[in-house]
Formats: sequence, structure tokens, C-alpha cells
Amino acid sequence: MVGEKKSISTAILWISLRTLLNVLILLLLVEGFVTAYHFSYKLFGDYPYSAASSETMNVKIEEGTSVMEVAVKLEELKVVESRYLFIARAYIGKYQDKIVAGEYVLGPGLSPDEICKIICNIKSEEMQ
Repeated sequence: MVGEKKSISTAILWISLRTLLNVLILLLLVEGFVTAYHFSYKLFGDYPYSAASSETMNVKIEEGTSVMEVAVKLEELKVVESRYLFIARAYIGKYQDKIVAGEYVLGPGLSPDEICKIICNIKSEEMQ
């Protein structure tokens, strides 16, 4: 009788632990999907960091500066939300090797694609 109660208790404990583990795995998967969705939305939506901002600042880019260094500088100045989003956008748009040294007026009201076009001296119909 005692052995039977112990085996039932053990079975209930194991079922509870497996259920808890499954719930935790499910929560991690959901969180991963939500994070990936938000990153993709911001990356492919090409939205400005702060659309309502009219603030601008001078950003100087030296000769030979990599897209990663530019992204870090822009993130520090709060021109872009995330260096990783900016780097991904630069690679998607194939801007990574076209950065031109100079001083540029940039702000958080510009989208990452607009910033890339400015620092690469690319003129487009939208920016004229």
C-alpha cells in the first residue's frame, strides 16, 4: 500500500515536471518568434528611429570607415535605434562598400535607408 502511494506520487511529480518543462519551452519559442518578428518588421519596414523628430546633427565619417563603425557611431548619437538593424539594412541595400567620407547632417527622423543613401552620396527621386 505504501509502495503504491509512493509510485503514484512519483508519477504525478514526473508528469508535473514534464508539463512545466513543455510550458517553458513553449514560452521560449513564442518569445523567439515575437523578437524575430519585431526585428524583421523594423528592418524591412525601414522606419525612422523617431519619425516626429526634427533634430539633426553633424556626423563626420573618416576615409576607410567600415559600416560597423558607422553603425556604432550612429547608435551612440541616437540617430538609429540599433546598430544591428542599420548594419543589416546596409547589407540588404548593398551600401556597405559605398560609404563616402565626409560630414553629413543626419537625424533620428531619417530612415536607415535614407541615411545609407546620404552617406553613400546616392541621389534618388525620393530625396530630391
